[in-house]
Amino acid sequence: MAQVNLTNSRISLIFDNGVNENGKPVTKAKSFANVAVSATPDAIRQFAEAYASLQQKALVRVTRTDLNDISA
Repeated sequence: MAQVNLTNSRISLIFDNGVNENGKPVTKAKSFANVAVSATPDAIRQFAEAYASLQQKALVRVTRTDLNDISA
């Protein structure tokens, strides 16, 4: 049976960057690589809110992308 091993995580903070000429929302992302795989969602959210408090743009969304190795 194949096994999955979480090897790396990355988080992205998505900020509101206004609207384009068509009135559609525009966002800007700030990414952080090599996030500890043991980081909890609460810890990530707390970091994101602290980082966002230093920015001029409003935080819209926080995403986490995990990289897994699959082995036999």
